[in-house]
Amino acid sequence: MKKPILTAAVLFLLAPVAHAQLLEKITKITGKKKAAEEAAAPATPDPTLIIGGDEAVRIDSSYEYDWAVYQESEAFQGNQRVIDGGEDIVIYYSSTQPAFHIQMKSRSTGTRYYFFGDFEKEAQLKLAGVAGVASGDKSKLELEGMEPVYPGEIGYLSELRRTGSKKVIAGVACEEYVAQNLRHDPRVVNTSHNKVTAYVWIPMDPHSVFPGYSLMPEHFKLQIERMRREGSYPPVVMPLEMFLEYGNGDKVFTHTTHIIIKERRKVQLSDINQR
Repeated sequence: MKKPILTAAVLFLLAPVAHAQLLEKITKITGKKKAAEEAAAPATPDPTLIIGGDEAVRIDSSYEYDWAVYQESEAFQGNQRVIDGGEDIVIYYSSTQPAFHIQMKSRSTGTRYYFFGDFEKEAQLKLAGVAGVASGDKSKLELEGMEPVYPGEIGYLSELRRTGSKKVIAGVACEEYVAQNLRHDPRVVNTSHNKVTAYVWIPMDPHSVFPGYSLMPEHFKLQIERMRREGSYPPVVMPLEMFLEYGNGDKVFTHTTHIIIKERRKVQLSDINQR
């Protein structure tokens, strides 16, 4: 049985539909805010953070993490690197709770994308922010269909195929998988890239970058093991390296620069509005 393996956000060239929807909300909010400011007396506007979605889902205003994986992505058109393309990425993991967080900033537009995944509360939150205004949606966390922000349109890839290749990336043992997209997946029509082949390097032991993995509720652990046996890999621990080749010649390369461990970081939801 084939299932989606990873979901993601795309480089400025490859913006996915989900992010387009978030940015559309932000654009509307920014426009209304600007019109109101012009009509009213001069005042210092406060940053705006609007979170919609399932009201039954609880999201804390801040989280603490103590592992940080720093990554960069680059975009290529053919063999030509796109100037100012790609993103700067930080993936935070916790050793004291089953939670992780992804921050991604587009070099071309300055847009920030945040994703919070909390397995204890079974909640996920996606935000996009630009020009001091952010908008997003919270929902129940489900492994199948889980869509964290991350470079590359890989949410509709078919099952992973282990190549047998192994290497150490930033001190972490990883193994390589290859996957292609499902030709008839309805999401493929929403991208100009269509066919894509992904070469993905995934940590062999998830605890090597996400110590809090062992604190997940048991039903998540059982589901992850089942999905891995069937060829899927839910985006619980993000790849340390990934290379995407699209049918139109575009390429996306994401790599890890360094990993910092046992250093506590507190992230506020409102941090996305920092300039």
